[in-house]
Amino acid sequence: MLQIANRDLPTTASGVLAQLQALVDAGADYPTRVGLAKKQWDAKTGSVAKATAFQSIRATLDKMCVGPRRCAYCEDSLADEIEHILPKDLFPQSAFRWANYLFACGPCNGPKSNRYGVVRGTGIFEFQRGRGDAMVAPPAGVAGCIDPRREDPMQLLELDLGGTTPDGTVLEGTFSFMAADGLQPVDSARAIFTIDVLTLNREIMRVARESAFTGFRARLKEYVAEKKNGATEVSLARLKDALLNSPHLTVFAEMRRQRTFLPDINALFEDAPEAVEWPVIRK
Repeated sequence: MLQIANRDLPTTASGVLAQLQALVDAGADYPTRVGLAKKQWDAKTGSVAKATAFQSIRATLDKMCVGPRRCAYCEDSLADEIEHILPKDLFPQSAFRWANYLFACGPCNGPKSNRYGVVRGTGIFEFQRGRGDAMVAPPAGVAGCIDPRREDPMQLLELDLGGTTPDGTVLEGTFSFMAADGLQPVDSARAIFTIDVLTLNREIMRVARESAFTGFRARLKEYVAEKKNGATEVSLARLKDALLNSPHLTVFAEMRRQRTFLPDINALFEDAPEAVEWPVIRK
């Protein structure tokens, strides 16, 4: 998971969101506002103005995606759902807040649903509201899940690519996410909670990331070979763009970050040092 480059919404779309949020905020109490958020969300394309605004919202989220319209969480599947980072059923005050949106896929958005945790001490307290429970707001505090619109997930998460230790031991990568090394306990807890809520280590994703690693290595080898053979700048740019338009760009970002532990990968980056600076986040 990578940090998303924020973009401003067109003024008209921002205005529609503000109007819808004002309708929700006008509710007399929290339960009423929860109901209003659901009602307004279900009717968000019920007029020409609202439908046009949400077309603009989707188009802007598309431009913010990591890679070619990939899910902000798993980077594997097509991003086709507007995800509320803070669940709208728990946070009606953010139901129509632009900064609370990103593009996600159904397999990530579905399991996340209304799962929400808040930092408590050095751990995460998960707030749960079951059917029939009192309609109360979640406790205040820092959210347990990483917000890729506000934070750099790579500061808290690390992808296990394996590698070679200083004593020469070769470790096989699992291609699973884990809490980054050296974190404070609370940050480690947030990383683990995020991995769990988003099911980032489901087997199909782990296998896909392993395949992506092989693909990025092959593309980088091709780039280096073409560069050594005197390829034109246009040809090299085409190869670069093909790599950066691939899914699972976190894998490539981690290959760069962990290259000193990956001798064959490090050799490729030494031959093409410019690749270390290629932007993986769309601006």
